[in-house]
Amino acid sequence: MNKLKTLVASLVVATLSFGAANSIEIRAGLTGQSTGYYANVEETLKDAGRKTQTDGVAAFSYMSLFGEVAFDSAMGISVGLEFTPDTITIDKNASRIINGGVNDGSIGGALLNTTDAADAPEGGGDTPGGVQKVGAAIKDLTMLYVGVPLMDTGLTVKVGFQTATLQTTELLATGSTYKDVDMEGASFGLYYDGAITENLFYRLEGAYTYFDDMEVTGSQVGGTAGTFNKITAELTGVAAKASVGFKF
Repeated sequence: MNKLKTLVASLVVATLSFGAANSIEIRAGLTGQSTGYYANVEETLKDAGRKTQTDGVAAFSYMSLFGEVAFDSAMGISVGLEFTPDTITIDKNASRIINGGVNDGSIGGALLNTTDAADAPEGGGDTPGGVQKVGAAIKDLTMLYVGVPLMDTGLTVKVGFQTATLQTTELLATGSTYKDVDMEGASFGLYYDGAITENLFYRLEGAYTYFDDMEVTGSQVGGTAGTFNKITAELTGVAAKASVGFKF
């Protein structure tokens, strides 16, 4: 990831330096996108050291804003910033229950028992029957990118470095909590720009995105000194985007 950040930063500086005194085009617009994410999550339980692993796929739709500068003298290479003001919310799921203190090694030491979940109390320490609700939200998703046109095809390769904050919104029967996580990742895409009027354009884009592996540690210490629940996660996704913008 450090190499990618250095590469993107170098391209931005080189493009700005090369095109500073030359003809430029400024573009800005609104992007609607649908993104499908794949996540792989592993939890290591305190004391027992048991590891449980799960994965899943989820789709989200949200809006983003972008602004960029293209340099005619630098083969039309553009430098831009994309920001998502919306918070991407992952709904809480009440599907895990602490059942009589029995730990089968599943997440949070809970037995999977969706049948009784609706009638069980929320939270409450290690109370038998307590529901565990797990949720998260991704906010301040920001990407710095460079666009490189492919000859006269109308297609542009887009490479970006992105950051975000993962806010955890758990309510666990074990009483443990997890801190928010700063995320870093990359995006690789291809887009096509078409004219609507002389100053208006549309953009169709496809992209692959991933984030560096994340690791968070629970708040409650185990019976063995210095042990905590620990969660590691991998997150990747693909996105389809449609934009409308203006240029001058």
